[in-house]
Amino acid sequence: MIRRNAGWLTPVVLAAAPLLGMGWAVWAGGGGADGDFQIATLLARLARPAPWLSLAWSLFAAVSATALATVGAIVVAIQFRGTSFGHRAARTLATIPLPIPPIVVAAAAVLVLSQSGLLARGLAAFGWVSVPADFPALLNTPEGTGLILALAWKELGFLSLLACSIVAQLDPELEATARTLGASAKAARRRILVPLVWRGLMPGVVAAFAFVLGSWELPALLGPSHPQPLAVAVLERARDADPLARGDAWAAVLLLFGAAMTAVAWHEWARCRQ
Repeated sequence: MIRRNAGWLTPVVLAAAPLLGMGWAVWAGGGGADGDFQIATLLARLARPAPWLSLAWSLFAAVSATALATVGAIVVAIQFRGTSFGHRAARTLATIPLPIPPIVVAAAAVLVLSQSGLLARGLAAFGWVSVPADFPALLNTPEGTGLILALAWKELGFLSLLACSIVAQLDPELEATARTLGASAKAARRRILVPLVWRGLMPGVVAAFAFVLGSWELPALLGPSHPQPLAVAVLERARDADPLARGDAWAAVLLLFGAAMTAVAWHEWARCRQ
């Protein structure tokens, strides 16, 4: 019982100072520094549908991208865990996105995924589409398909590095024992390797989710204008000359921080249950 309670205490302690700081920023941005702050003003900002719609869309994009990257990282770590040249090359290719700046990832996504990009031209050359313009729009759309793919590729480098290091530390006798007891190779991987890798990868998954949720470079270049990604909305309002708009930015930051801390609390809850 003490261990489970301590699991919830960790995110609360970590969140206390940033929450106080952002609370003061919301108070000051809403006129509190001049003595004009009213709770009704903050509640009115949070009652608008726009920030919640932006938060919902940002959560959808972050969860989708993180899920894709997590599955890809686990597959790479398990399927290419050997010492042959091909396996080492596959692991290296999976970690390539790690040092690449987000701006470069966005430029690469435009080069490949746009309706005049390499993918559209290649499909047109092979007759899959009549002209490159017939290729479905993936960038700057409300569905966010291109943005999610770009975010997932960016996350894949970090999560693959973690997953490969976890697999390298696992005892190979675990899978061998399962095979000896009659489990097939596929069943042994699904019931032995995948849960062990997932357990070690959980902190990295939460960190990657929080990173994607708060990043603005890729959403600003590849995301839709409506609903606007919440991180982009925060950036635009924070740069506004109107102090009240800055207060809106800090209110949106509170939503982002609350979502990130919810992910941290979920991780602590899941860790304590294991």
